Amino acid sequence: MTTKVNLVSVVIPTLNEAGNIRETLETIERELRYPKEIIVVDGNSNDGTLEIAKDSNCRLIVEPRRGYGLALRVGMKHAKGDVVIMVDGDGTYELKHVNLLLERMMETDAEMCLATRMYDPNKAMGLLNFIGNKIITFCFNMLYKQNFSDTQSGFRAISRAALEKSEFIETDMAFATEMLIKFAKKGFRMVEVPSSYKVRKYGKPKLRPFKSGIEIFATMLKGLRVRA
Repeated sequence: MTTKVNLVSVVIPTLNEAGNIRETLETIERELRYPKEIIVVDGNSNDGTLEIAKDSNCRLIVEPRRGYGLALRVGMKHAKGDVVIMVDGDGTYELKHVNLLLERMMETDAEMCLATRMYDPNKAMGLLNFIGNKIITFCFNMLYKQNFSDTQSGFRAISRAALEKSEFIETDMAFATEMLIKFAKKGFRMVEVPSSYKVRKYGKPKLRPFKSGIEIFATMLKGLRVRA
């Protein structure tokens, strides 16, 4: 359970996000009202992302091995906060809502709070990703007896104590789903808070929808056969 927050560790995976990472870091510094540390885990970018991160008030970890999940796992291992915020560095999540995740988490004594984009009035998520998310979330809820609206949200507040009780193996996009599986099987409380989504301003998305979708479904099926 999470009823008090002494330090928040914000973990941001990046790969060639020079056009977005500065605003992401500045927004977190400005908006997050709790004591914090910011950890950027970079996949050896070559577009200036590293230089921007070095000039900011964050801890930079260069992880040459590629993978969204791997970057997050590395950052979480280095986190010192009792709550870990994971969020992408591409500027698509509404970081002004970061305190809402923490407040909802504490109000409900939850181990995790996700920012759901399904009630976004701007409807900024692409149609293919929206439909894929809906299908994945429906299947996840059926298989693991949950009631999520957005299992693929990459903007989450997570109890570090709960993370330390879980073992992860996924290294790419399926990591986010693996985390929900492990938490669900352990009986951890998970909640959502409505948020919004923004169109990426710079660079190309890293998500490969069909490849990631197959990996996510494989992870959901595999999770039924393994212990928490």
